[in-house]
Amino acid sequence: MPVKAGERLDPEATKARILKAAADVFGRRGIHAAGINEVVEAAGASKLTIYKNFGSKEGLVEAVLTDRTQRVRAWHQQAVEQTGGNARQRILAVFDLVASWYAEAGFRGCAMMNAATEDRGHDGAPRRLAQDHLAFYRSLFERLLSEAGARDPKTSAQQLVVVLEGATLISAVDQDPGLGAEARVIVETLLDAAF
Repeated sequence: MPVKAGERLDPEATKARILKAAADVFGRRGIHAAGINEVVEAAGASKLTIYKNFGSKEGLVEAVLTDRTQRVRAWHQQAVEQTGGNARQRILAVFDLVASWYAEAGFRGCAMMNAATEDRGHDGAPRRLAQDHLAFYRSLFERLLSEAGARDPKTSAQQLVVVLEGATLISAVDQDPGLGAEARVIVETLLDAAF
């Protein structure tokens, strides 16, 4: 939104508005298909403001994905911490959380995986951030499994990540929010076998 004469500019609010608008535009249209003018229009900001804050479209993409991954990590950590209980309950809490996400209107899948897939063949920010995103899940699951005494926490954690990302992808492609419940059943079976 343009600033009216006499109003003070809030740089942090402007940056947050641009990030939110860019995330929506990139999510709907794809990173490469969306032009910076679409972000300008959606954010109600000038190109100059966007380039001043992010340097380039690539810088904006990286900022959007970094913001998203930070929020996703906090969301999952909070679910794990609030659940308490044993490792099994805390791991299942992650899958219950994503099952509710699959049912949200406008669900488009994992922003990091979508961006990395769209940017395949390049070693830029989308790929690096997607790898970090997967590493976060592996680490979270491996830590919980290790604390609980799983036989092979590393392998079990990788299997859980495969189920999580696979269910997220299929749910987005098929627009099937019911895949969260199916993923949970698979996870319960994997957890039974892990101990």
